[in-house]
Amino acid sequence: MLFDFLRKSESFQNHPDAAAFRLPNVGYTYEGGGVGLLRTTLDISTQDKRVAVIGLNGSGKTTLLKLLDGALVPAEGVQITVGDETLSTSSKRDLKRVEQLVGRVRREEIPNAFYQAKDISEALTAPLKKRKVAEGERNAIVGNLLAHFKLADSARRGASELDSEKRHLLAIAAALVFNPAAIVADEPTKGLDEVGSAHVAAALFSYDKQVVFATHDTDLIRRPEYMIGRVLVLDEHQLVFDGSPDDAVAFYEDLIRRKAEAMRKR
Repeated sequence: MLFDFLRKSESFQNHPDAAAFRLPNVGYTYEGGGVGLLRTTLDISTQDKRVAVIGLNGSGKTTLLKLLDGALVPAEGVQITVGDETLSTSSKRDLKRVEQLVGRVRREEIPNAFYQAKDISEALTAPLKKRKVAEGERNAIVGNLLAHFKLADSARRGASELDSEKRHLLAIAAALVFNPAAIVADEPTKGLDEVGSAHVAAALFSYDKQVVFATHDTDLIRRPEYMIGRVLVLDEHQLVFDGSPDDAVAFYEDLIRRKAEAMRKR
C-alpha cells in the first residue's frame, strides 16, 4: 500500500517502489576465513518485485542478503540503483544512502531501541522525530503502518508484550518507517506456525514494495497470491539455480535428495 502524503514530503519519503541490485563477481569471506559467498554475478531488476532465496542452513543465504542491503561490504561493492541514483556499498557516503533506500528485516529482530520505548507507537515515531518530520506526517506514517500490519490494537503496548507473530509484523513495519525502495528480509516468517506465517506473508507481500527474502518455506513461495516471480537457490556458498518458483522448488528438492543419498553411501 502506498500513501500519497509520502510523495509530497522530504526526499527520503519520495523513494520509488523497487531497486535494481547488481553483484559484479562479488564474494565474501568472514574474518577467520569462513566463506560466506563464493564469487557471484547476479542482477535483480526493478521488475523483480518478489524474489525468494532458498537453500540449506549455511548455504550462503544470509550472506547474500547482507551484501544486498549493505550490512556486509565486499571490496568490489554491490551496485544499487534507485530511480536515477546508482550507489556502491563500497563507498561510505553511498552506504548511508543505501541504509535509507533498502529496509532490513532480520527474522523477527526488532531494533533494540524499541524495547526501551514506552510503546510500539512511540518506538516507530522516534526515528521520524529524529529526522524532524512534521508531527502530522509522523502520525500519518505510523498510523498507516500500524493499520496495515494489524498492530493498531497493540499501539500502546511495549514491544516485549507482543506475541511472536506481532513481533514479526513489527520488525517489518520498523523497516518501512522511512519508505525504502525495497525490503531485504531474512526469513521473515521464521518460527511461526502455518497460520502465523500466512498472516505475516500476506501483510508483507500486500505492501507495495519490492521484497527480496530468504525462506525455508517452499510452500509459501509457490502460493499464487504472493506472486513470487523469481527464486534463487544457494548451495555451498554459491548460486546454483535461478528460475520460477515451481522449477526452483523441484531443483531444490532433488538437491536435498541427492545430498541425503550421498550421506547414506558414506
